[in-house]
Amino acid sequence: MRFYRLLGATALTGAVLMVPSIVSAQAQPSPMQAQSDAAAVDASAEPSAQNASDTAVATGQATAAAGNDIVVTGSRIRSPNIQSTSPITTVSGEQLFQTGKVSVGDTLNELPQLRNTFSQQNSTQYLGTRGLNLVDLYGLGTQRTLVLVNGRRHVAGDILNTGVSVDINTIPSDLIKDIQVLTGGASATYGSDAVAGVVNFVLKDDYDGLSLRGQSGISKYGDAGAQLISGIAGKNFGGGRGNITVSAEYAHQEDYYASGRPNVKQVNGFVTVDTDPSGSVNGADNVFDRAFFNDIRSATISTGGQVGIRYRPGLAGAPCGNDAVGTSYTCAYLFQPGGALAQQNGLRVGLGPNGSFINGNGYNSRQGQLLVLSPDLKRYSFNLLGHYEISRAFVPFVEAKYSRSDARGSQSGPFFSTGTTLGDVTSVTGVSDFSYFNSGDVNREGVRLDNPYLAGQARATLATQLTAAINSGVNPNTGAAFGTTAAGIARQNASLGQVADGTYRFGLRRNWLDLGIRDEQIRRETYRIVGGVRGDFNDDWNYEISANYGEFKERNLIQGNVNTQRYLLSLDSTRNAAGQVVCRAQVDPRYAGGDAGSNPAQLAADIAACVPINPFGDGSVSQAARDYLTVASRAQGKITQFDATGFVSGDFSQLFSFPGGPIAFVVGGEYRRETNKYDLDDFTQAGYAFYNAIPALNPPTAFEVKEAFGELRVPLLKDLPLIRELTVNGSGRVSDYKGAAGTVYAYSGGIQYRPVNDLMIRGSYSRSVRAPNLGELYSAQSQNFAPAPNDPCSARNLATGSATRVANCDAAGRPAGYDFVYGASLEFVSGGNPNLRAEKSDSYTGGFVLTPSVVPGLSISADYYDITVKNVITSTGSAQDILNLCYDATSLDNPFCGLFQRAGANGGPRGEQPF
Repeated sequence: MRFYRLLGATALTGAVLMVPSIVSAQAQPSPMQAQSDAAAVDASAEPSAQNASDTAVATGQATAAAGNDIVVTGSRIRSPNIQSTSPITTVSGEQLFQTGKVSVGDTLNELPQLRNTFSQQNSTQYLGTRGLNLVDLYGLGTQRTLVLVNGRRHVAGDILNTGVSVDINTIPSDLIKDIQVLTGGASATYGSDAVAGVVNFVLKDDYDGLSLRGQSGISKYGDAGAQLISGIAGKNFGGGRGNITVSAEYAHQEDYYASGRPNVKQVNGFVTVDTDPSGSVNGADNVFDRAFFNDIRSATISTGGQVGIRYRPGLAGAPCGNDAVGTSYTCAYLFQPGGALAQQNGLRVGLGPNGSFINGNGYNSRQGQLLVLSPDLKRYSFNLLGHYEISRAFVPFVEAKYSRSDARGSQSGPFFSTGTTLGDVTSVTGVSDFSYFNSGDVNREGVRLDNPYLAGQARATLATQLTAAINSGVNPNTGAAFGTTAAGIARQNASLGQVADGTYRFGLRRNWLDLGIRDEQIRRETYRIVGGVRGDFNDDWNYEISANYGEFKERNLIQGNVNTQRYLLSLDSTRNAAGQVVCRAQVDPRYAGGDAGSNPAQLAADIAACVPINPFGDGSVSQAARDYLTVASRAQGKITQFDATGFVSGDFSQLFSFPGGPIAFVVGGEYRRETNKYDLDDFTQAGYAFYNAIPALNPPTAFEVKEAFGELRVPLLKDLPLIRELTVNGSGRVSDYKGAAGTVYAYSGGIQYRPVNDLMIRGSYSRSVRAPNLGELYSAQSQNFAPAPNDPCSARNLATGSATRVANCDAAGRPAGYDFVYGASLEFVSGGNPNLRAEKSDSYTGGFVLTPSVVPGLSISADYYDITVKNVITSTGSAQDILNLCYDATSLDNPFCGLFQRAGANGGPRGEQPF
């Protein structure tokens, strides 16, 4: 994606209210919990009973046992009784166990602060992400939520998404002591990425005993099976001065599909059925613009192949009717098993030219394995934690882990074709083909009427309909008007001649399930080791020095990836002199096209081995054609992270104190270095794959930052009437990034006021930063596709933009009466930007915590938050955003108009609309 700094800002405002219930000594378990409990064995020497402190609360308050200090997420200051000025929600390990869920991420996503952006269930939306479980606070993006383990950074696990987000699947659920979720920026304490907040996983590092657990479950629909086996063993030694804890965990979550769920096995939803007059407010014509329908069927594609024939907009007596605003519907025909052609039926709704069908014989995108609701995921995790107190001033500690996950899932089919998906433009000497382009070039993705696999009945039907559409004055494939010029009339007559002699090419729109379900298999491995020393000195001071190295590796195997170069050769078939069906390029080299990877030898080999494909109807593809077209493609990547941190914390009680107590402080420094590389096989990088030409990610340099930070906590007053406590705090960090980000500053301040013991009022402000990651900086230019936009210059959209839209569209050459509607996705090129600077954010939080002493264990909190992100690093937006920003500006002289190219006589390689 093309990244840049937005001039505007993204703002998020909301409120969180939590009223946890009081936990009794023992709660009635659910059936899943009962099953889990029955399979659990706990031989711990110090079993803990669930009590009120186990409840998830948003107080950000903790009280240590006598003689011990604690640290709350959001600060490195230790204190026997510390409260956070920012909202913190704590989920205990016992609560995770009681949910009966195998995935920690699924449990966390039930919290109101977190968005279900990248759970296992929706991880199949992008290439290379299936099986990931990432956390996203307040929907600001997973890259703006910092994930810590025991207060320290963890290597990322999402190499293709952001390259900085931690995969929660690598954290073993039974080893978790608690999870602390901090709302608001915390870059002053932890550095880059803590824009929306922090999620800190605190692990059990002093476990003494043995715990074994196993559970298994299945959904009421007989799918979505889940199994977990876990074991933890720990031992205190040296008179309690040391501990070693080890854990092992295996979890399996089975895949399941929409076709097995009654509520999603068909498409139900709203369809736009009407538009209001240009310039009027929404609903001005007293007709609902959108209506809800059950069993919506596609009007543009099918698994056996569909042909859509377009007629002149507003044609009186259009063969397939008109929509509510007079646009003629495309006539849709479906190829049946065996190759016969039948008209698609059902109730036609929506706006033309395509609209949708309700019920009928059309394509249901939820059948079989077309839509996976959750991929298959197996997880293996091994962890070791240990420490030994040589003296109070010298306590070495270590953490080590290995985690592996194997994700597998299918997604809709190897590829789809619509007649224009691959963007083929082949110049054939001596041939003028106006099936798609005004220029006469050939689009080999279009199927010729004389295709030897096309049944006579289907050929006759298509010829009749194509002739009628051409006579109505438009290109049946694109809907572009021929016009009344001499050139337009010549193209119209030439098209009629091509229909008559069988050389006309029509668009076949097919989801190619006959080529097999696309199957993505991803193995992810994570290694991490932390070593350091900590200790206390000077009675009330402490320190910690640690080094943290993590490494993430990913291998991706995609079965059933289609070689698009071979597809174009295979689809364009004919008969040779002996009457055999062969690929056209084998008998007429003019139709060979150009090699996608600029390798003529590869193109020659593909032509020689070409196997023609029968594209008409389910079950039409031979095994030989399937073997010729499909390829198993591979990719692999690696992320490394090294982080060294040291700090000193304490208070000035030996020197002076405020009336509320001594001033506490932290000063420290941090160095971090990260690398990110991703490599794909030659087949994919050269552009042969349907997954586009995806280049490797090989940044020329590592990500590096050197930082210094500090904190102060100043208790001003306490134990006074109406001022039981008044404390202020502040923190700051200076970060020196390698590259264009340079030196940036993060800082924060907060206040907490307790008028009575039962009520605390708090507020905070934070300036946080997020430095651009390696992918945003150095990803190579690559090809992608955007959903079809609404052309701002089409007549139906002119009144929906700024006051300058009409003038800009006219200046760009909009023809009179131009009203084009895109029927397919658009190709675009995107990539990184090494000149990016850091994002900045401002977050404000305010609220209260009520802990009434008359109801022990009850805590009620309410908090307001406002997070604004400036200089947002993102793609330039969707195709729709780019087009709107271009034509809604004061003139065409703006950066957005240079990000796309229009087709037309003077605008691009094709001569069809849009102008």
